[in-house]
Amino acid sequence: MITVAWDNKAKMHREEEGARKWVVVVAAFFVQFIICGITYSLGIFHHVFQQVFEHDHFDTSWAGSILLYVTALTSVVMRCFMKSFGCRISVMLGGVLSATGLALGMVVTDLYQVYLTYGVLTGIGFGLACTPSIMIVEQHFYEGRFEALSVVLGGVGAGMITFPIVIRNMLEYMAWRGTLWMLAGCALNICVCGALMKPAKNAKEMHLMPLLSCVPLRNVIFLGLCIANLFWSFGSTIIYMYLPSYSLEQGTDFGLSSFLIACVGMSSFTSRMIFAFMGNNSTLDDMTSLLCSVGLGVVVTGICPLLFEDFAGQIGYTLLFGFYSGYWTTFLSQAARELVGPEYIAMGNGYLSFMIALGSLMGGPAAGLLVQEENEFKYVFYLAGSCLLWSSIIMMLFKYQKCGYLTMGKEREERPSSEQKVPLVAMLDDSNNEKGINLNEKAVFVHENGEANEKP
Repeated sequence: MITVAWDNKAKMHREEEGARKWVVVVAAFFVQFIICGITYSLGIFHHVFQQVFEHDHFDTSWAGSILLYVTALTSVVMRCFMKSFGCRISVMLGGVLSATGLALGMVVTDLYQVYLTYGVLTGIGFGLACTPSIMIVEQHFYEGRFEALSVVLGGVGAGMITFPIVIRNMLEYMAWRGTLWMLAGCALNICVCGALMKPAKNAKEMHLMPLLSCVPLRNVIFLGLCIANLFWSFGSTIIYMYLPSYSLEQGTDFGLSSFLIACVGMSSFTSRMIFAFMGNNSTLDDMTSLLCSVGLGVVVTGICPLLFEDFAGQIGYTLLFGFYSGYWTTFLSQAARELVGPEYIAMGNGYLSFMIALGSLMGGPAAGLLVQEENEFKYVFYLAGSCLLWSSIIMMLFKYQKCGYLTMGKEREERPSSEQKVPLVAMLDDSNNEKGINLNEKAVFVHENGEANEKP
């Protein structure tokens, strides 16, 4: 989640007319397209690096895990840089660093060098570019912000669908060094996109929420949310990293194994669009949330070895996981807002991002150790599915225990006040005000599913 807040007394600037703000939207779309397309293709590079450097899964997995970890951590830790130098400079610098990290793949001779170039340097660049590319869109839009951000975050799904197929073909014709060189050229286009992100005229004076606040840690539901994010990140990283390798072990050729990642992207994108079209109530509906979170989690965990016996079953697994992933990211942001409240999610954003980064870092190596011990991938996917399932169960338990009516807008306002439940952390407002924490600000919260919410 990305958070931006501004003073309630500041006058709302007049929205820009013309096509310039939509140029910014298109530029931000392609930033997400490039970053997520390359990042989610880590499973393909995991197999390539293992074959080239002849290391086991544990050693090789650190390359992709470091990339995810550094990207997630940089997007939060470098917020001060983004605020000081602006979104435009941050995106352009991110493009330069990520392109440099990928281009240095032409000269690496050992796996530890891949950790530093493909992992650390590229991850810093992606982290610098990812967050401000969304923040700049928020600066240009007040009315129509949801539509604009939906277009931008559509780049995530588009990148997941396109890049695995493109990378597989580049590997066939240019080998792995040439592929990294071409991807470096793609990453340089992030600089072009950044150059198009001209700051809005009379832009709102923004300030960021505290990175690490102790207030959310006083609430057990927020701690549960952190654990759920850790489990989800841990499990999903394993699937993205080892999906092509498991498919190859079952006799599928490399081209079709790479295509499985694109299938996950197609299904995830479709799932997000379905629930975005159906609205918030459909996502938080009791039956929908039970079937799509716990139900799909049980299926993905329990029958994965049976589905991987042939390519048709592997396609089925990726479609199930993609739909599960697309629903879960939508459900998590909306349920968290209902359970905890957006202000406190913003204050604890640093903790949530750290848990996601930690799960990304640990998932791949832990699965690598399991592969070496058992010499079978099915146990790795049992582990991944179990983590996803536990993440779903944690959030569902809190939802059924603490959530009140989950209707939105006028329907919620019409409920008797005695029947409405407010976020539990609202009880801490008095103590927060004594500590100088001002919650009487208007904040905009941009969730992963592209929804922008305001909370007075």
